[in-house]
Amino acid sequence: PPLMASALAAGDIDAFCVGEPWGSVAVDQGAGALLLPGKAIWEFAPEKVLAVRTDWAETEPDLLGRLMRAVWRAGRWLSGPESRATAGEILSRRQYLDVPAELIDRALSGHMIVSSRGDQRRVDNFMEFHAGAATFPWRSQAKWIARQIGAEHGTGTISDLDAVASVYRTDLHRRHLGPVGADLPGASAKLEGAIRHETPVASAGGRLILRPDAFFDGRIFDPDSP
Repeated sequence: PPLMASALAAGDIDAFCVGEPWGSVAVDQGAGALLLPGKAIWEFAPEKVLAVRTDWAETEPDLLGRLMRAVWRAGRWLSGPESRATAGEILSRRQYLDVPAELIDRALSGHMIVSSRGDQRRVDNFMEFHAGAATFPWRSQAKWIARQIGAEHGTGTISDLDAVASVYRTDLHRRHLGPVGADLPGASAKLEGAIRHETPVASAGGRLILRPDAFFDGRIFDPDSP
């Protein structure tokens, strides 16, 4: 990713899609401008994953639980505005991102500088690590992703989608995160793209509010549709 800004400045590429802070690096270098945040394509889309081998999960349940709880607690900490300055300082270090902390803070706060002229844009919930069950592995999202890949390559049946969905271990999330107070949804799948406003849903603690998750084209994906 650090090379993309240089490639853009050299004219080797016309645009790139990448996570922050590399877009902001290109802006600060005068090489480009930020066009759209990822949420403009799929609001509250899933991003990074924590993946382990099935056999390891089955033979090391205690270690797996500790790992999952560590990631969940880290996301909870990152979601607090009071953590931004510390998170930005840590991530700016040479052994991590090696960029100014101010660039990282733009993404954490949603206060983006979108052009070398200093034009600014406020993007609410630009990044979310915890609220709205942000880390929950919705099986409907697994099916949507598999459906898109299948359509692109001319493969993919319902049985294929079910197999893909089974990789998203909602059962392990409930087993390992429920005891530490994670307010997890009662369902394991939902209509993707159907939420237009913050919506309370049934959950373990009764406090869960899902965030809007619209697709840019307004379509809705039913994971149970043929």
